Order: sequence, then C-alpha cells, then structure tokens
Amino acid sequence: MVLRESPFPNACVHGLHSVAWALIFPCFWSLDHMIAICVPTTRETRQKQEQECYLYPMKVFFGVLFCLTLLVICMPLALLGFIVWAPLQAVRRPFSYSVIEDPMGDARKQWTGYGEGMGFGFLEANLCFLPNCLARFNNLARTQRRAAQIATHICASVDRPRITVCVDSPTSMSISSQSRRSSLAPVKVAFNSLSVNEAQAPGGFLPVMNSLHYIDSSEENSEVENFPANISASQTGEHPSEPAAVGDSQPAEITEVVSNEQHSKCPAPSPTLGKCHCRTRAKQNKKEDLVAEISPIFPADMAFVCLLEVFEKRAAAKLKQLLQPAFGHVLYDVGVYGFHSCCEFKFLNSGIFFASRYPILDAKYYCFPRARGEDALAAKGLLCVKIQVGLTPNDLRIVGYVSCTHLHATAEDNHIRQNQLSHIVDWISEFMTATGCKDEMVVFDVLCGDFNFDNSSMEDHLEQQHQILKLYKDPCCIAPGKEKPGVVGTLLEQRTMYEEQVISPENLQRALEIDELRKQYLAFPINCVIDTDSPEASTVGGGRRIDYLLYREDTVAQEVTTELDEFTFITQLAGMTDHLPIAMRLFISMASEDDPVDEF
Repeated sequence: MVLRESPFPNACVHGLHSVAWALIFPCFWSLDHMIAICVPTTRETRQKQEQECYLYPMKVFFGVLFCLTLLVICMPLALLGFIVWAPLQAVRRPFSYSVIEDPMGDARKQWTGYGEGMGFGFLEANLCFLPNCLARFNNLARTQRRAAQIATHICASVDRPRITVCVDSPTSMSISSQSRRSSLAPVKVAFNSLSVNEAQAPGGFLPVMNSLHYIDSSEENSEVENFPANISASQTGEHPSEPAAVGDSQPAEITEVVSNEQHSKCPAPSPTLGKCHCRTRAKQNKKEDLVAEISPIFPADMAFVCLLEVFEKRAAAKLKQLLQPAFGHVLYDVGVYGFHSCCEFKFLNSGIFFASRYPILDAKYYCFPRARGEDALAAKGLLCVKIQVGLTPNDLRIVGYVSCTHLHATAEDNHIRQNQLSHIVDWISEFMTATGCKDEMVVFDVLCGDFNFDNSSMEDHLEQQHQILKLYKDPCCIAPGKEKPGVVGTLLEQRTMYEEQVISPENLQRALEIDELRKQYLAFPINCVIDTDSPEASTVGGGRRIDYLLYREDTVAQEVTTELDEFTFITQLAGMTDHLPIAMRLFISMASEDDPVDEF
C-alpha cells in the first residue's frame, strides 16, 4: 500500500480546508497570546523580579488590550471559517504523511536479514507542544522555539556515528557464537598492566578513548579486525591509519575482566557506545540484566522517533521541516477533529508525531472511545505503523511494527486506562492481521508512549497487572510493582524545572544519580509501599516512570532473535519539556538454514 501525502481526497478539499483554517487562525492566535500573557512561568517570574516594578504590569495591560481588540475584530471571520472547517473533518484522513527521497538511499535493500544482525534505535519523548497558553500551565513556554531546539538535538544525534568497542579475551574464540558486545559500564579493561580504573581522568577513560575513533557502518568490519593494531599504534604515537611494519610491534594485550558490579554506572558521560555486529547470535536462556543508563545526549543512529503531545500545528510543521532531512518519512497531525465518530467534540488531535528513517508501508489511527475531563478535548488514541527495514535474497520483505499511544491522564480514572489498554491489544492484533502478507518477515513489534501510570504507585496496581504488560516486555520492570536497578522516573516536577541544579543536561544527569536530588526534581509514586526485606525491592526512589518502550517476541518470525542492546534515559531536553525522553536499541538477528538450532 502506498500512502498519499495529503489527508484529504483531492486538492480542492485540501485548499478549502486551508482557507477555512486561515480564517480561524487570527482569532486563535489572539486568544492564545492574551491568556499566555497572564500566565508566567517560574523562570519568567524570576526574571520579572529583576526588572523595574512597573514594566510587567504595563506589558500585561497593553498586551491584553491589543489581543482583545484583535480577537473582537477577527471573531466574525473565525465563525465563518469554523462553519466551513468543521464539516470537512468528516472526509479528512486522521493523519498527514510527508516523504522525501530516502536520506539512507534505498534503505529497504541495505539489510538482507541473514548473516550479520542489525540494530534499530527507538526514541520516545513527551514534548508538551500545547498552544502557548496551555503549555504555560505546565510551566513551559515558547512552543515554537522549543520545537526548533529539540528537532536540532535529535538531528545531531542521527549525524553522530556510533562508537564501536571490541574487546579480545582469552575466551572470545570459545564464545564466538554468542554476543561479543562489550561496553565500558560492566567491563573493566586492563591495558598493558594499567587498568582503566587507575587511568581515569576528568575527561573519562583516557587510554581507551584515545585509541577509539568514530566508525561508519560501511567500514565497521574492517575497523573491528584492525582494532588491536589501532591500539598499538596509539601507544607508539603512530596514526592508526598508517600501515605498521610487520614485526615492528606486537598488538597490545587486552585482558577482559568481568566486573562483579554488573550494574555500576559509567563514571563519566560519554557518547552511547556502539556494539560489535557479529554473526547470528544464539538465544540467551537467562534473564536480561541490562542496566539502564542516564545520558546527557541522545543516542546515536536512532531509526524511529515517536513524539507525544505535539498538538500545536506550527510546532508540528517545524518538527517536520527540521527532522525530515534525517528522517525521510513523517506522520504528523495524527488524530481526528470535530465529532467524527467520537462522542465528544475534539478541539485537539492525538498529539502523536512519528518519524522514520525507513519507508512506511501502512499506517492506521484508532481513536479511544472513552475520555473524561480535559482529556475529552483531545483525540487521544493509537497509531499503528508498518515499516520495511530490509529485503532478503529471496525477495521477502523484512518489516517491523511500531505502535504509539498516549493514555488517559486523570490519575483516578484507572478504569478508563484499563479499557484503553484492552483496546490497544485488540487494535494492534487487528492491524497486524489486516496488513500481514505471506511474502514478508516480521522482525520487531514495538509499543511506546505515555501510559500515565507507573510501576510503583499503589493506585496504579490494576494497570500494572494488565494483560498488555505480559504480552510485551518492559526492559525496566522486574515484576508488577518492582523496577530494575538504575531505573528513574520520566516525569519531572514542573515547579523546579528551571532551578540551577537541573537547568542543563549535565546538571540534570547528576541530579538524577543522587537520591536526595532525585526526590526533589522528579514526581514520586503515589501511595507507594517499600518492601525493605526484599532484595529486589521496588526502586521507588527513582520517581514515576510513565513513559514506556516495550517490545514483543512472540509476534516476530520464528527464526528471528530479538536482543535488548541498551536502554537510556535522556536529559538533553532539560528545561524544554516536563518529561525525560527514553530510548531503546534492539539487536535483530536471523538464523539461516545452516545455523544450528539451540536446545533449551
């Protein structure tokens, strides 16, 4: 199926809709700014105290007077535009699609599936791109400026190559079929009798990092093979790219010593470390013990981006404009307006924004049937997307599914969220059944979004035990009510967002690693009980984790192995949103007919 870009069936209807919105917009703009002038953020309140006492009242008075005058003048035109705009929503498709020439070339043919595996990065972030007057009630302002800054940060992470670290060890030959990836967090590397821990400096791991360089995916294999020679060259002062005479120097001996503290954090902020892509990996018949990391930058090489609360049309357009050079396929303005088969009139869309570096084959939006309070004004729902990520030598399409959602927000409405979770299970199954083909192979099934409940609050115990969390794996969860070590909350305290300790990505990262500061700057679980006798007690000190990235294994092809590569909490958007973005990387490999089948 080929998606058309316009949400309307023809150009005439699209043009009429644009004219109607142009008549409504001046009234909307004046009302938005009139309210925003009267609702300062804590940062603006602090700045106001440093100004002359008469300046702020004058600014408010003349600003409200100007906006009120414009509102009265534009009201008749807005009414006419609304009369034209509202009926057109019945024929509008519930999302807009934008595509440019694939920045990755023909991405569908870059991966053939068999042989070396492939890593896919997923990013989820709640940005609170509401109209400016509503965003200020969340202590955020300047939606357009924030949109440009956030898009710039995400694009910069795509352009930054992943660092590949390979460690040779005496047992590496005997475990060649297993994962040979290593990172600096759980592994200590002895370097010519000088351990990394002894050679730390304020800048990080000097001996190791000096011997590393960025590796493109095209040259990854050759660089991995020459890695010992590169380390030797760095010791002798030679450039790694210069050929060394045979016998001049022996490769440096690298001994891998597995740390007893598998969950220790990396002592210095550094770019997310890439993994060594080896041959097909055997399934690990053990519990995943990957430790989540807190990073001041977005992970490199993200493939899929799901952004939430992108309600403001101009912010969505700015995101699309800036992200599309890196992410060639974008779904935005997702959701319905007006009545459109929903009970309540919808003034806002779902707020979901999805960007992909791989071609989108199909997409469908489902609107939640039940809502209450302010959530009834927004068309919250589920966006299901089917993406092609490769092509096998037998011309079988390699596809993946990503579903994005934003659940009901009111804390006491547990029954509504439970109902929405049940709808999500049914809708994803329906979408995969309707779009599935025999000539394709499913390699991942990911669900992400803001679920508006956490895994620690007693009031959320019903949602914590829902069927969907048994079907999908949560990388941060041990069991209902118990989080893994290193997991932190994703909901920030809005009143303290602009304090010096958390205003920058580095400061926020440090604050989240200290218990006392974390309690001050993160929202905390509701009525949580700590079981101090349990060795796996819930880490309630981490705050409320309401943003989720989940993946499922029983819906992918039988020969596919899904391995969690990394999970990251990101602080780069400090001061720009009231949520922490999260990222997950899955390593996908396929077993060929010649590979042995593991016995369990």
